[in-house]
Amino acid sequence: MTVLPPEEGQEQSPWQYRSKVAQELANVVEVLRISYGAREPLLSNKRLYPNFFRTVPSNKIQYAAYVKLLERFQWNWVGIITTDDDSGRRELQELVKLFTSHQICIEFTILIVRENLYELPPALQASSTDVIIICGSYSLTYYKFLNNVAHLLNNKTLILPSSWSRAKDLIFLKETPGNCSLLFSMCTYNFTGKEFFNIVQLSNQPSDPLLEDIWMTVFHCYTGNKLKDFLMPKIQRRTYRNCSEEIKLYQKLTFSGDITPYQVYIAVYIMAQALHRVHILLNNRKRNTSSIYDYKNRLAHYIKEKTIVLNENGDWNTPLDILNWVTTKYKEDVITSKRLVGSFDESFPEDKQLDINPQIITWRQNSVPKGRCNDLCPPGTRKVLREGYHICCYDCVPCPEGEFTNHSDSENCQRCPEDEWPNVGRNTCVVRFYEFLSYESDVALVFSLFSILFSLITVFIIGIFTLFRKSPIVRANNQNLSFLLLTSLMFSLLCVFLFIGRPVDITCMLRQIFFGIFFTVAVSSVLAKTIIVCIAFKATRPDSSWRKCVGVKLPYSVVLVCSSLQILNAVIWLSLSPPYQELNLDYPGKIIIQCNEGSVLAFYLMLGYMGFLAAVSFVLAFMVRTLPDIYNEAKYITFSMLVFCSVWIGAIPAYLSSTGKHMVTVEIFAILASVGGILICMFLPKCYNIMMEPEMKSKGHLSQRLVL
Repeated sequence: MTVLPPEEGQEQSPWQYRSKVAQELANVVEVLRISYGAREPLLSNKRLYPNFFRTVPSNKIQYAAYVKLLERFQWNWVGIITTDDDSGRRELQELVKLFTSHQICIEFTILIVRENLYELPPALQASSTDVIIICGSYSLTYYKFLNNVAHLLNNKTLILPSSWSRAKDLIFLKETPGNCSLLFSMCTYNFTGKEFFNIVQLSNQPSDPLLEDIWMTVFHCYTGNKLKDFLMPKIQRRTYRNCSEEIKLYQKLTFSGDITPYQVYIAVYIMAQALHRVHILLNNRKRNTSSIYDYKNRLAHYIKEKTIVLNENGDWNTPLDILNWVTTKYKEDVITSKRLVGSFDESFPEDKQLDINPQIITWRQNSVPKGRCNDLCPPGTRKVLREGYHICCYDCVPCPEGEFTNHSDSENCQRCPEDEWPNVGRNTCVVRFYEFLSYESDVALVFSLFSILFSLITVFIIGIFTLFRKSPIVRANNQNLSFLLLTSLMFSLLCVFLFIGRPVDITCMLRQIFFGIFFTVAVSSVLAKTIIVCIAFKATRPDSSWRKCVGVKLPYSVVLVCSSLQILNAVIWLSLSPPYQELNLDYPGKIIIQCNEGSVLAFYLMLGYMGFLAAVSFVLAFMVRTLPDIYNEAKYITFSMLVFCSVWIGAIPAYLSSTGKHMVTVEIFAILASVGGILICMFLPKCYNIMMEPEMKSKGHLSQRLVL
């Protein structure tokens, strides 16, 4: 159906043409609606409702605002009260779906039924949450229900939807359950009607019957309509007057925070603008070029695309105000106030949609309500769900060793970086301290002093032996072999300094290799001395075959052969799997800088070989302990090897059971103790005899025959 302008030569009055245009416009808007009250989210579906628009936001925006508000105050344990009808159940279904996706638990839901209006809901009586969300439209039934359960809501904080902004009767409920509640309200930018009604004057439209009635009813003014001017004063029994042009309609029309007039105004304004555009198109169209369907599409397109206050879904694109509804009783009067405390704007980025100032909110009990099944898990702990409970009811357990959390209510703990470790509270990571036997430690200082002391004693003994090298005692003990033994012992003592300080690759390689070789030379020298003593006393018999073994080459051959095996082990060790520095991160709060021995087999072969040589020396020396005492050092060797074996037998288990600097401490102690035992047991008695018993120097003819 189309309305065409008259063709040339065809008579048609302007009134007839305008009438047809108006009729066609009516057909255009027949299936197009602009609502100022419908909030159902389904109406935003443009595939189902392409020609439906509204000047109120969808409830879906309000649901998103609920979630943001609950997350802002960390409330995850709430109750919901709604009406037992299609709208209430749909709203409950949407909230359950949305809350579940954001891990917000619903402790209870109450559906208001007219038949059970005055029964106390058991779920509300036993509830533990302090936060209740009110859904559904405000009605007399709702009012009666809230009035009946007002005493149960006395310590609860209600979150009210924007549709309840006109529910002024809440202040008259018993115990005012709406006190200190949070109310969502559509932002009107302080609309008072002045923007529109400021230009409305009866003189501008003298034939408008609606304005005549408003001027007579509101302002009690004469309008120029003789019939109305005669009848209205008599009907209302009031005195009427002639009003001036200064009277403004907005001075008498106040809305007291009611958003509905503004919504109606926006709806009418949008429709008027759209119809005006379509009217222009109808006047300017060409013959047979457009249909009613085209104009409907144009009208819907204009409202959808050209109106900035509506979004792509045809909903009103406006933020929501968050009001703190506070009621106070003064004598017999109830004073209510709505303080703006925040806003929600879906057009903003996700983290900036909610803007609220908790400091200016008046709460019940003067504290933030408890909207949780249990308290927040503090930093350093994580949540563990209780079996058979809601996901919002959980226990808090400390983070495992090496992990931390730095925020509340964490589901998982995080591991610290390798160079860090959790603090005592396990709520942050601190830098691990490095552990090694440093020179600044007291133990290292003591070991260094003992190493220097024993080295000085060794130098002193070498000096005594050098000074009295022609004495029978020195010659009887093979002075060259004694010098080799003392020198190897002194180098073994100096190896202690390779064990102290921060380990690096080169010190890790040198300290075990050097100590193994030098100490093997020392133990080989002791073994050579033991063999010489045994052979020397067996060779005293005239017909003994041992005389052939007595000579200078035998002790050096023993030292060379025994030491060569240890050197071979060291070369293979360094070639295949040498020691190196490593960082041990297995211990809490510290990084142990230690030496990895590389080949464990080579390391234990080194220690085992030295122990084998010491054991052989001990056995041989023990066998000849009963020989004549003069110049006989078998007893000294026995005691020194007994000390050596005792020290290392006790040190090896302690070494294996310790780590880091404690392991190094055990090895250094074993080195010092074994070297000190050899020095004290073998050489100090000889030095005493040389220096304190000079008569021993003259008894040399016998010993000279026994040696060399």
